[in-house]
Amino acid sequence: MTERYDVIVVGGGFAGVTAARECALGGRRTLLLEARDRLGGRTWSSEWNGFPIEYGGAWVHWHQPHTFSELTRGGLSVSIGDDTGRAHWHVGDERRTGTIEQRDVIARRGWDRFVDGVREALPQPHAPLSTLPELARFDRLSMAERLDELELDKEEHDVLAAEIESVAHGRLSEAGAVAILRWHALSGYSLELTQFTGGRVTIDGGTGALLAAIADAAPYERRLATPVAAVVQDGGEVEVHTRAGETFVAGAAVVAVALNALGGIEFSPPLPEDKLRAIDLGQASRGIKVMIHARGEGVSQNSIRFEHPFGYLSTEVLRDDGTQLMIGFGGDAELCDPADLPGMQASLDETLPGYEVLDATAHDWLADEFSRGTWAIHRPGWYEHHHAAMRRPEGNVILAGSDLANGWAGFIDGAIESGLRAGAWARARDHAG
Repeated sequence: MTERYDVIVVGGGFAGVTAARECALGGRRTLLLEARDRLGGRTWSSEWNGFPIEYGGAWVHWHQPHTFSELTRGGLSVSIGDDTGRAHWHVGDERRTGTIEQRDVIARRGWDRFVDGVREALPQPHAPLSTLPELARFDRLSMAERLDELELDKEEHDVLAAEIESVAHGRLSEAGAVAILRWHALSGYSLELTQFTGGRVTIDGGTGALLAAIADAAPYERRLATPVAAVVQDGGEVEVHTRAGETFVAGAAVVAVALNALGGIEFSPPLPEDKLRAIDLGQASRGIKVMIHARGEGVSQNSIRFEHPFGYLSTEVLRDDGTQLMIGFGGDAELCDPADLPGMQASLDETLPGYEVLDATAHDWLADEFSRGTWAIHRPGWYEHHHAAMRRPEGNVILAGSDLANGWAGFIDGAIESGLRAGAWARARDHAG
């Protein structure tokens, strides 16, 4: 006999567990189905070589309201990382060294030109469509096209290109310029705060501690290692079919799956054309986050180099034994193989010579069928043509996830925001049904 639930949530990342919690707290019999053998989606706390690491998302900030509300609710604390001891940047093949403040002066000259007009385009950063005509002129540009509009000297260009490439986590020609404007606006219209929100504050106990606090806050059934094959609406109910051949029925369903992975689920009746166009477009991130265990000078380092396999590299942990954990972000996962230590050494020598690579690790989110990319970096035209369509419910089904957030899309905060919205909708939809 087919089991019936009030709500089925597909996807166990932060959006999914938040939606499931909200439905369960509302008294709905809720089932969460997760394809992986763990919860967390594109976040993943783990241990490697004695270091606590985050294979996916890691950083939070008090400018992220949903995240900090949940941290308070869960009784969790945060820590602020140390300042960088030494900064490096490349102008062409020339490597330059100084303080982070000196490099930021160069970065700011380009950054401020890139975001010029953001206050008019995004006066309400958590309501990106509120001034769509103003936003659209930026939304039609890729990061590369916006960069080309600026009158920058070679140093300004290469520093800014490296900075925005680390945000894009993909090709500048494919990433939408609004991703930079959005992050800047959400961070209080400040480069300094934009850098702080994206890389200084971590959760004590890791992202897994926050995930557990949300996931375990209400009773609902969860099934791991259960990929979903199809979502079928029939007679006012939703049938969810798994790849293993199981069928579950509910009054409403939340599909909290990464945008680039949505094509792996069959919807019946088919999703409307505007949603299919958005799914086909996808989002542009295709990069890698690589952890490098290295031996060398015991100084906190930060090095950037445009179009390098890990063009943003920063010290995360210093050890007394002369080793350190470095974290690198590269724009193309296919150009960085952490299992190839000689190759990793050669790449490290190109951006930060003098250190010996002892080991390296990463998760290939690009090859992972349940993500097909990292954090949400929308392509040009997303907000003008696709954002509203993807947030619109279809019958008894609503899509959710950090990729579809109004605010901090691509961050934990965006996932929680989307999960809260979807959970509230699903509770009301099931009750109405």
